[in-house]
Amino acid sequence: MPKRLDSSHSRVKNLWIFPVKSCRGVELDTADIVSTGMKYDRQFSFARLETATQRWKFLSQRHNPLLAHIKTELWVPDSSLLSYSPSVPGVQSDGVIIMTYPRQLTGLAAVIDRFCAVLTGNHLETKLAIPFNPTSEQIKNNGYTMERMTIWKDNPEALNMSSSFPVELQELKTLLNVKRQLALFRVANDHEREVFRDAPREGQVGYQPLVGFADAYPLHIMNTASVEDVRKRLADTIPDLEVLRFRPNIVIEGPPAFDEDAWKYVRIGKFEYYVACRTARCLLPNVHPSTGVKHPAEPDRTLKSYRRIDAGSPKDACLGMQMVPATPVCSIRVGDTIEVLRTGEHIYTPQ
Repeated sequence: MPKRLDSSHSRVKNLWIFPVKSCRGVELDTADIVSTGMKYDRQFSFARLETATQRWKFLSQRHNPLLAHIKTELWVPDSSLLSYSPSVPGVQSDGVIIMTYPRQLTGLAAVIDRFCAVLTGNHLETKLAIPFNPTSEQIKNNGYTMERMTIWKDNPEALNMSSSFPVELQELKTLLNVKRQLALFRVANDHEREVFRDAPREGQVGYQPLVGFADAYPLHIMNTASVEDVRKRLADTIPDLEVLRFRPNIVIEGPPAFDEDAWKYVRIGKFEYYVACRTARCLLPNVHPSTGVKHPAEPDRTLKSYRRIDAGSPKDACLGMQMVPATPVCSIRVGDTIEVLRTGEHIYTPQ
């Protein structure tokens, strides 16, 4: 049995999913966790067609920071409601993802929109509803196609859902300043990406850890005290540094700053998790999570000045931890307590 260590009254403060990769997230009170991480998390991704290879490649705020302008909402069927009907398309697709973004206007319409925004603080917006998990009939009727999409070193087959909203797609191209062909992909059932590197093996956990369109691991956990330590060092440049710059699924409070660096195995609520490795940070946290404005240097520069702590990735700063559920189906809720069951050394394995 693993040794139980003092948890310092740690608890879950916030839960976040990001249904569309690199777009804005949805805050939850409770979440179901499946083999790919939180249900509904990073199941969609925009991609552009690369001219040289004629292959689809995923988009990220690393190079397309204006993705931060796309807000996401999630509608989930509730069978306890009187209005519930299994024949409703959104029920059949296990829910609906709603994307909202600034309407792209030109000429007089753009002038009027800017004037109204000065008065009301709001621009005109476009809403786009997408079935979360379309049925085979919905796939056929909408003309969705299975195509390969490159995400890092992987080229999984995924569902191209662009055929059902060609007008909005052109508007999104303008918003994102994408000159090439743009598409929206969904993770295809039974085509998730297998996770290895620092993750526990199938023989250890009894199932193969997977991800949809997450970068590398099913879950990402962040300690508010660690983010606050960074924020204090950025008081003159980014005084409002917030945890959402780091796009975590699980935000915790209670432990001292960077206590999580050595966690190896934890219990959150009723369920246990392997803490696979530290999160080696890229430049994405330089992007403001709401405005899409990218700072030329921070917080990357400050992080690298004191958080190059992992021998496996000596050039990168580390903040946050990557996790794998010990069981393929579990749940988590805000307020769950955290018990650190085992600590140890981490050595990051690069992609």
